[in-house]
Amino acid sequence: MTGGANTPVTEHCFSTFTEAIRFATDGAITDAPATAVEGVEDPALNALLGSSEKATGTEPAPAADGALLVIGIEYEHINYGGASFTFRGPRRCTSPTTDVDYSVNLPRIWWDRISSFKNFANCYTNHYAYTNFIPPATGYLNDRPVMPIINGRNFNDDARSIRWS
Repeated sequence: MTGGANTPVTEHCFSTFTEAIRFATDGAITDAPATAVEGVEDPALNALLGSSEKATGTEPAPAADGALLVIGIEYEHINYGGASFTFRGPRRCTSPTTDVDYSVNLPRIWWDRISSFKNFANCYTNHYAYTNFIPPATGYLNDRPVMPIINGRNFNDDARSIRWS
């Protein structure tokens, strides 16, 4: 993904989570677990992918040697289960959540399908119910094993575009 821009997503499908993470990190991580559920529970992998906790007063570091960083993983089911969609970008998200570091309209196959998500590279995620970032939206949130209910609206299986900050 390109920083800030709502760029079209180039989708690649993989048989295992190991293959997806290898691709997403440009080969920097080759030994991720075989499934996304195992990956989310693996402290070593989570440390390698980078914290989702917002740093204070620091500029985002670029990926090493031009490699891309995983910024977030969206999951089909609650508790990080089912199919996963991994997003990557060239740098960490900036510390404030008052700007947009990355944004994307989800491909139709992922409309209304996200039930949990995990952030990396200092990013927080804002899910929108409609394409082109039309509210309602969740607001920027850290990892969620279950999509939240915001102002009475259940965002489980209810997202069509995403922003990261």
